Amino acid sequence: MTTQEQKFEQLIEGVVTNGYAICDDFLAPDEVENLLKIFSVRYQAGKFKEASIGKQSEVHKATLVRGDEILWLESNSTDPTERMFLDKNQAFVNYLNQTCYLGIIDAEIHFAKYDIGKFYRRHRDTFQAQKGRILSVIYYLNTNWVPENGGNLIIYTQENGLEKSVIVAPIAGRLVCFESEKLDHEVTETFVERLSITGWLLNRK
Repeated sequence: MTTQEQKFEQLIEGVVTNGYAICDDFLAPDEVENLLKIFSVRYQAGKFKEASIGKQSEVHKATLVRGDEILWLESNSTDPTERMFLDKNQAFVNYLNQTCYLGIIDAEIHFAKYDIGKFYRRHRDTFQAQKGRILSVIYYLNTNWVPENGGNLIIYTQENGLEKSVIVAPIAGRLVCFESEKLDHEVTETFVERLSITGWLLNRK
């Protein structure tokens, strides 16, 4: 079993056991560095947009709920860095389909930037108008992150009938994966710029 497959197995075991999984160093330091460079290029070019919530005609600005700016990645991107990332995410998808028979056929992925003071209140990644999101994936790009920076992901789980809060720091190279339809989560206020790539693995278009 390759090192990459071992990481895939670690993620699968965590999701099966707890509904979520954390894998450090999923992205290598050089991969993080290159992603940060293209992230900056896209942001400086004005490609990012203020995030919204809702679907289609119901979409509205939701600054009281979330404060991130996002840029959707094109699945057919030819940029070498974006292509590397998309191929790595697809390798995870392929492994999930081969070993867990999840029937994942698509992915929605975007860059996400939180400026100082921004957050994302408690929510779930699916809502009644949209089905098909099986797993949520978050890849972090924040180097030299320290607890004082805030900006933690909090995942809410159930243990023996009681709610449990799992606090996850957005450390560079870390991948977090969890069941989209089952787990509430939030991003606490960040006190420095916070960068990530967030996505959803879908079993329908």
